[in-house]
Amino acid sequence: MRSPQRLVVDPSQIRDRQVHLTPEQVHYLYHVLRLKPRDCLWILDGHGQRWRGQLGGDRTTVDLHEASSHPSELSTEIILCLALLKAANFEQVLQQATELGVRQIVPIHTARSLLQPSTSKYQRWRRIVQEAAEQSERLYLPTIGDPLTVPEMVKHMPHGYVGSLRSKVLLAAYFPTISWNAPLAVAIGPEGGWTPAELEFIVGAGWREFSLGRRTLRAVTAATATLSLISHYSEQHLP
Repeated sequence: MRSPQRLVVDPSQIRDRQVHLTPEQVHYLYHVLRLKPRDCLWILDGHGQRWRGQLGGDRTTVDLHEASSHPSELSTEIILCLALLKAANFEQVLQQATELGVRQIVPIHTARSLLQPSTSKYQRWRRIVQEAAEQSERLYLPTIGDPLTVPEMVKHMPHGYVGSLRSKVLLAAYFPTISWNAPLAVAIGPEGGWTPAELEFIVGAGWREFSLGRRTLRAVTAATATLSLISHYSEQHLP
């Protein structure tokens, strides 16, 4: 038997134990997923709540029934500081980062960044994150922050781990000393890597360099590999 479909809604849409659907959500549920009135689905508010819902007969609402816990979140609040890559590559990382449990995504302007995000781009990014959260049954929708420069990144997050082509220390070597119940910031640079000046600045501010091995990885691969390792290790430290 297939698991019910999942839909992330804005908390403001929930009133009197009902979800009031937007026209876009109505189209998605009835024309894309081809659901019918009275079909069941999971409703998530993106802030930790999940309910079993049932599509209303008026086709514009969902009746909420019992709340349901679903331990899909990591104990570690992972903050991904990601260089602004080419659009398709950045979006691929957004999807995979959401599936792997990241709680915050912070775009970073670097000397080798290629993307200048617009308002419409942010709207697209949020749709990608929402769809990935629905697919992976996340209770929390990752936030996407405003782009920061490298100095702004280390000012806001004075401690973290930065992927580096020059480092000889494997990422996993740090795991025994990490506090897995505290926020964990990790930075992935652009294609071609950080400039020497950027890396010196980040490390000088207190961040630790790490390596993913002797091979040179593309930025997308590096981000996915880094988050996979952190997510897997964090799962072992769930309370």
